Amino acid sequence: MNPHTFKKLSATAALLGSTAFAFAGGSFQEASQHLDLDGDFVGFMDFDGDGQAIGEKLNVIYQEMAQVIPDMPPIPLDFPALFETLGFGSVRSMGVSSSKVEEGLYRNRSVTLLQGDPAGLLKIYGLDPIPFRAAEIAPANATSAFSGQIKFEEIVNTAKALAVQVMGPMGEGMVMQGLMQPIPGTDVTAQEAVAALSGGVDMVVHQSLENPQSPDIKMWATFKGAGALLPRLEPMFNQMGFQFMDTDSGRIADLSMLMQDAPMGLFVEVPAGTSDLVVYTDKEWVASFGAGSAGLTGTDKFKSVAGRLPQDAAFYAYSSGFDTKQLEAILSQNPDTAAFAPMIVKAVDSLFGGFIAPSASATYRDGDALVTEGYGGFSYKSIVVALPAGIGAGVGAAVAAEQTKKASAWQGGDSHKHDDSVSVAE
Repeated sequence: MNPHTFKKLSATAALLGSTAFAFAGGSFQEASQHLDLDGDFVGFMDFDGDGQAIGEKLNVIYQEMAQVIPDMPPIPLDFPALFETLGFGSVRSMGVSSSKVEEGLYRNRSVTLLQGDPAGLLKIYGLDPIPFRAAEIAPANATSAFSGQIKFEEIVNTAKALAVQVMGPMGEGMVMQGLMQPIPGTDVTAQEAVAALSGGVDMVVHQSLENPQSPDIKMWATFKGAGALLPRLEPMFNQMGFQFMDTDSGRIADLSMLMQDAPMGLFVEVPAGTSDLVVYTDKEWVASFGAGSAGLTGTDKFKSVAGRLPQDAAFYAYSSGFDTKQLEAILSQNPDTAAFAPMIVKAVDSLFGGFIAPSASATYRDGDALVTEGYGGFSYKSIVVALPAGIGAGVGAAVAAEQTKKASAWQGGDSHKHDDSVSVAE
């Protein structure tokens, strides 16, 4: 090729590349306002036009399949339009960053830039600011807490839109017919139940595996505004032999018989003076709720991570982490793994200790950006590093286990042959 021609092509390619970067640059600059660019990990992905391009390729593939497979149903699919209905077309770009806050603690941020309001499945998240209600009332021994709103009805709306897009009015009719079916034994339709459970949820969990034979698991969850469902569900529970009672705290029923051999109970309640529906597994534990500074928010673990979260957010989540001593206790109970328990726990602590340390995150909307800020013992960079290391550790552990099994077999074999081997070695 003529060198001058090659230079011209190279210059053209460079110009095209710089132009493409310029188009994405505005999006990156916008995303970078929510990222730690001086951290140890920064990533950015621009999706502008990708959905349309992938959808058009899928259209071609689908049309070719329809020509080759005569029995394929003649359903007209338009994949770019399906992506838009699902809401993926509203995602412009995504960015992530990680930065070290102090020894053993990282701030991880992610941002999703949208084209206007969320659409499709992205609308299932309520984005109005709320307090971290679950953490505020949780007892000190809670191991995880969550507060936020999931609009399950938006899943239904997206399903209806997809049905119309694929099958027209008949598709919408099929979805609506299913939604209008009542829950057996009640007059509550599926659509009403979905709407009632979409008002927001707070959840608190306590989990301890210190005694593997009898794990201690407790759960409490409240669904905002869903209490109106309970009177209409009572006939179904009454037919099953459960009775509701009015108490000073509210209207309550003990459904523990449904749990059979599970090491926990089951109670449903509409607290007095509220319209909420509460489900929990342990009465005495729930009685300790509302301790304030003496509860979860006063613990060092919680303050070390959740105390750094923004005050105005739509979703909050906290985990106290996992104590590997519990893992060692579990492994020690099994004769096949007891000998390897210390080695496995050491490997887990070394490679994945940051992932099982206390962590907390908050998600909020800032204009066209959905931002998640989290604190924990790992960074996004750690994920990239730990994955191959974990695979290698797994292979190494398997080899070590196999060699140990061989050694055990030798020790349990013919002692005379073993002695001969030793004498030869000597």
